[in-house]
Amino acid sequence: MTGQLLNINNNVLELLPQKAIYWHDTQTLIVADIHLGKASHFRKHGLPIPMESGTDDLQQLDALLSSYRPKRLLILGDLFHSDYNQEWEFFGALRRKYANITFQLVRGNHDILQQPHYEKYDIELHKKTLSESSFIFAHDFVTLQEQEFSITGHIHPGFVLHGKGRQSITLPCFYKKKNTLIMPAFGRLTGLVHMPPADDAEIFVMTEEEVHRV
Repeated sequence: MTGQLLNINNNVLELLPQKAIYWHDTQTLIVADIHLGKASHFRKHGLPIPMESGTDDLQQLDALLSSYRPKRLLILGDLFHSDYNQEWEFFGALRRKYANITFQLVRGNHDILQQPHYEKYDIELHKKTLSESSFIFAHDFVTLQEQEFSITGHIHPGFVLHGKGRQSITLPCFYKKKNTLIMPAFGRLTGLVHMPPADDAEIFVMTEEEVHRV
C-alpha cells in the first residue's frame, strides 16, 4: 500500500489508504470517527445493518496496529457511536491485545459513554483538544494561533472524481486547507460530505491501495 508524506512544521505525517495517519516523529497512529456500535444502534432501531460492518472496522484497526506497532493510538473523536452495546466489549478485547500501546481519545459529539467505560480500558480522555508540537488535535474545527496547525475529523470528507461521459465516483479524502487537515472517517457506516475544490486546498483521495493527490 502506498501513502502520501506531508512535512508539516518539521514533522512527517504519512497519509494512509486505510484512512489513518502515521506520525513518524512520535510513532503515533491517528484515526477519527470510527463510530463503533453504529451497526448495533441501527439494528436496535429496526434497520437491517449487517453486524460485520462494525467488526470490519475493528479488524482494519487491528491490522494497522499490528503493522505499525505505534507507541500511541490517537483517536480524534467519535470512537463509539451511541450508548453502550456489545461492540464496546469487542473493542475492549482489541485494547487488551495492545495493552503496551497508549490509547488517547479527544472526545467527539458522539462520545457519550460514562467515564468508567473509558477507564475500564485505560483510554486517556481529552475533553476538546490536545496540543502537542505546534499541532492542535480536535474532533471539530478550532480557532488557531499563528504557527499552529490543526488535525480534525467530524466532517467525513469525500471528493467526487469525474470520468468520461457522466461517470463519477465519490471517494473518502484527506482535505487540507490553510493550516487545517481534515481526516476521513475511519468507520464504514459514516457517509461522505462532498468537499469543494479550491485554489488553496490540497485534496488526497483514497483507493484500497493508494492515496492520490488530486
